[in-house]
Amino acid sequence: MDIDTALLRRTGLFQDMEDGDIRRLLDCLHCPVRRYGRGEFLWHAGDAVPMAGIVLEGCVDAVQYGEDGGAVLTARQEKGGVFGDLLMAAGQASPLSLVASAEGAVVLFLPLEGILSDCGRGCACHVALRRNLLAETASKFWGLRQRVAYLTEPQLRRRILLFLRDRREAAGSDYFRVPYSRQEMAEVLGVNRSALSRELGRMQREGLLEFYRSSFRLKNV
Repeated sequence: MDIDTALLRRTGLFQDMEDGDIRRLLDCLHCPVRRYGRGEFLWHAGDAVPMAGIVLEGCVDAVQYGEDGGAVLTARQEKGGVFGDLLMAAGQASPLSLVASAEGAVVLFLPLEGILSDCGRGCACHVALRRNLLAETASKFWGLRQRVAYLTEPQLRRRILLFLRDRREAAGSDYFRVPYSRQEMAEVLGVNRSALSRELGRMQREGLLEFYRSSFRLKNV
């Protein structure tokens, strides 16, 4: 499969690299590309995570299963999203299951052993990848702190605003899209779907935001 190096350059792992360097790295690391159908598991909770993944097509969902077998969506990685890097670097088993979403997914995997090993060619891009991995894991750590902030905020409106402000900042615009259905957004925020929908409606009537399905615009907040 021909890898879109422009897509990879937009990820933290390949930041500031040239196309030629990226292709040499992928060849050096022997990075596999795998295709998953709808609902197919990339790995299950409790599995070791020896590789990080980058979504080339489709979406990958991180799902937590309760004792009753019910699934709760905790995060979604869209095209260009990086996942598994924190667990890979820490050498820890995954607490969540990862599954391809409705449209399936194509994923490029980067093995930790290859990233940490010396390829013998003295590649500067290999050193850059390790540096970028360190920066990416630090960024993900702060992202986890943001999620904790959502879940520990007792007021529903403030919880919603914290989430939407972070999405606005990531998009760099007051107009942005949330990659979740309303039910999925409720699961990510740890709230009831009906309560979320009611509060969003109130906030729109009060002029705090505008939304249509998954598209939002924050106003004066």
